[in-house]
Amino acid sequence: MHKVFISSILILLLSLPAYSCQLRMGADSSFPPHLNPNGSGWQGLSIELARALAEEAGCELVIYQSPWRRSLQLIAQGQLDMLSHLSFSEQRLADFRFIGPHHQETVVLIGDPKRLPALENLQQLATWPQELLLAILNGAYYGEAFEQLIALDDFGPTLVEIRSHEDKLALLDTGRVDAVLEDQSTLYHWRQTGQMQHRSYQQLLVVYQNPVYFGFSRHTISEEMAIRLDEAWQRLYQRGKLQQIRARYLPELPLPAPAAIF
Repeated sequence: MHKVFISSILILLLSLPAYSCQLRMGADSSFPPHLNPNGSGWQGLSIELARALAEEAGCELVIYQSPWRRSLQLIAQGQLDMLSHLSFSEQRLADFRFIGPHHQETVVLIGDPKRLPALENLQQLATWPQELLLAILNGAYYGEAFEQLIALDDFGPTLVEIRSHEDKLALLDTGRVDAVLEDQSTLYHWRQTGQMQHRSYQQLLVVYQNPVYFGFSRHTISEEMAIRLDEAWQRLYQRGKLQQIRARYLPELPLPAPAAIF
């Protein structure tokens, strides 16, 4: 009896994956279809891509829920190893190595066109009255043109910084904000899941387009490990595994080709 029990334990242990490293990933509370927390863990496009990458590199992925701004701080402190949806900038190279990209981000202005002044270009946003409220994610980067615009002394609408992507649609519905900046894929998800039924919100303007990456901390991830991860990403891309995952969530939006930045 004891021999049978011990043999069963050995078989179980041998069947478990042998991880050579652990990757601690920070994730916001909700960012559909990319990040979706539920009772049994995390789901979503970015989660599946990160898990596939970790597994291919022989690593275990551990996800910690953390607001975006806090996650950036934890990366700098060496308490997290990676983030998703990281836009490249020269300033961020001090803390991150960029692997991917895993998504082509298209940030759009979303609101009810019947209630808002018409826009033909980004610069006209500065002419909106100050009483209009525009929600943005705290710590997010929306491109150099937007950064320059909001730095103007007479910039138009009042910016409302929120801690997470969650409930942006609810903020619009309750009138707590008049418009939001959001990735085009989220608008696509709202439509696909029926959340836009009986609503008049539309994409009013493209604000920023940019590839986004998995960002790996320079404080905890060595260059050797980063190369290992990049090679794993390229293998997954060549085999079509990444494209298969993406097709389940965003079939109309293609996956960018690999282009790591170390």
